[in-house]
Amino acid sequence: MKKIIPVMLACLLLLGGCAKSEPERFETTFYDTFDTVVSVIVYANNEEEGNQYLEEVHRRYQELDHLYDGFKHYDGIVNVKAVNDRAGEGKVVVDPELMELLDFSIKNYKTYGKTNIAFGAVTSIWQAYRDRYEVVPEGSVGSDDKALIEGAPGAELPSMDDLKAADEHTNIDDIVLYPDESAVEIKDPQLKIDVGAVAKGFATEKIGEELRKAGCPAALISAGGNVKIIGDAPEKDRKYFGVGIQNPEAVIGKTKGAENVKDVIYANDTCVVTSGDYQRFYIVDGKHYHHLIDPETLMPAEYARSVSIVTKDSGQADFLSTTVFCMPYEEGRRLVDSLDGVEAYWIFKDGTTQVTDGLKPMLRSEGATNDAE
Repeated sequence: MKKIIPVMLACLLLLGGCAKSEPERFETTFYDTFDTVVSVIVYANNEEEGNQYLEEVHRRYQELDHLYDGFKHYDGIVNVKAVNDRAGEGKVVVDPELMELLDFSIKNYKTYGKTNIAFGAVTSIWQAYRDRYEVVPEGSVGSDDKALIEGAPGAELPSMDDLKAADEHTNIDDIVLYPDESAVEIKDPQLKIDVGAVAKGFATEKIGEELRKAGCPAALISAGGNVKIIGDAPEKDRKYFGVGIQNPEAVIGKTKGAENVKDVIYANDTCVVTSGDYQRFYIVDGKHYHHLIDPETLMPAEYARSVSIVTKDSGQADFLSTTVFCMPYEEGRRLVDSLDGVEAYWIFKDGTTQVTDGLKPMLRSEGATNDAE
């Protein structure tokens, strides 16, 4: 997959502020994990402590990226790729951190539906087509304005017959976990585990909480569309961190001059995770086909342009953002409203938005600011 630099990262750095304060602010950006750009801001008592935090965050992202990778082998690591390669061959002993992710994903799917890590036989077909014909959003390295309108030459859709055949091998009950042995078994030889919809958020949650336990008083981690805020904004002139909600039209370049930020969420000690149709896609006959596949239609979901979930746990927010994105608005709204401590922001194809009541006091559009009182 091509590396894409999300517009929201620039917005996050801008909204984060730079006022002189105690503790001091340190930051880094890296591009070598989870097929995205990761931006990290930490606050620390001194440069040595700040650099230690940043180095550990980078190390852990690399470690978890390798462990959750479903496409590449790494020496000495039994990762998702290794488990998939042994589908139908019995139990595979895995690292406890991979077991945690698989257990989390299965339990959430059985609670909420839609986001199925056993769906890899279908998503791998779509990924093959995206890899062949993918379009790079405007402003990214390698972007092509003409391609953003017309798509790559010869771009085509996968066969529905192939997708339906693959869908016969997506039963999550064919993934069997053995917690006492830290082992997993894939019963169906043609089933493929795909943790792409949950792994990045799950990793961000683990790494953020490790930072907190290490004594970091405040931090902001942005891994693509996954943002985790630790603590409160420490600058004296700010009350909250600000997280920008990307405008899909600006990202893909369809509306020239459109503002990059649709809205801003002002909050502390929470997570904001967005699933959208504007980062990984290709174009056939002028229509965009993105990476979030509706399990009911086996086609990219078309209910919204993006869904942002705000809640305390980044892994939960990542799972729910994909789940709600693959639901009609009314169904997704009922789900979010039924969950304590979960808020959501929808952007639709016509540019209109919907917001849960609990999120409104945090939004710039509703008068919220990050100014300290």
